[in-house]
Amino acid sequence: MSKSYKVAKKTINMGDKKGQTVYSVRPYSYGTLTTEEVANQIAVESTATPADVKAVLDRYAYYVKENLKKGYDIELLGFGKLFIRFITGKAVEDESKANAKLVKTLVPAFRPSFTKLQNGSRLYNLLPVSIELVKYGEEKKDKTTDGTTDEEKKPTTGDTTQGGGSENTGGTGSENGDSGDLGL
Repeated sequence: MSKSYKVAKKTINMGDKKGQTVYSVRPYSYGTLTTEEVANQIAVESTATPADVKAVLDRYAYYVKENLKKGYDIELLGFGKLFIRFITGKAVEDESKANAKLVKTLVPAFRPSFTKLQNGSRLYNLLPVSIELVKYGEEKKDKTTDGTTDEEKKPTTGDTTQGGGSENTGGTGSENGDSGDLGL
């Protein structure tokens, strides 16, 4: 699997490098799939109709919101945990002044689920075992069928060669920087 990126240009506007132009890379998305599109994908692989799938997803979303409202965190199977986070003002020195007035707003927050590897890095459940980074416009064309089944493509468990935790943000893993297998 690959993830495309685009090169981003930025001019530094403060510090020692003020006025200097630097380049970085940003992930590129091909768009957003709607719930309806995902429901159609699920329906193709099941006995449920797209309407059945959408009805279940609608009820799921409803109960996630209702239970967040009641004060629960929600574990989303295979994804991670949804919870409510406070955006607060400054901390106070007097404990008696620490109350709800410190909360400026509530925001939904998400903590992705992961497995901690023997080397201490994190393998995030939402990410494939390996992702090759490729420059947008230079992607390889995906083969729709390569003679393997989905079951054969699934990663094996117990392999600790994968890396890519939240700390692994630099480099692409190749000499020319055009692509790299991050082993995420």
